[in-house]
Amino acid sequence: MAVNRRFPTDWHSERSSASRPDQARIVVLSTPGDTRADALDCGRALSAVLLECTLAGLATCPVTHLTEIAASRAIVGDLVGSPAVPQVLIRVGVAPAGEIPPPTPRRLLRDVLEFRR
Repeated sequence: MAVNRRFPTDWHSERSSASRPDQARIVVLSTPGDTRADALDCGRALSAVLLECTLAGLATCPVTHLTEIAASRAIVGDLVGSPAVPQVLIRVGVAPAGEIPPPTPRRLLRDVLEFRR
């Protein structure tokens, strides 16, 4: 299932879909409803899935743009074939061996956190 999103391949040319088919799989996390409690439960489940995948040596990428709009969320729900509400898709695969891509740049703590007395 295409997720209508381009993933970076700058670090490894072998990741390019032109050189080989993408072997990633899509996992859909869904909840019984669409309440705040459901969103929190899904967040906890997402955290657990990402950690377990990391422990198993798998690469992951949460994909939420498909569940942010009602129409695309309904399409995902139809594809899954469940009455549950899709909350997040997770792209799961095996990263190519070799050079590790550089870490994502982070802002300095002082740029995002301010203490007032």
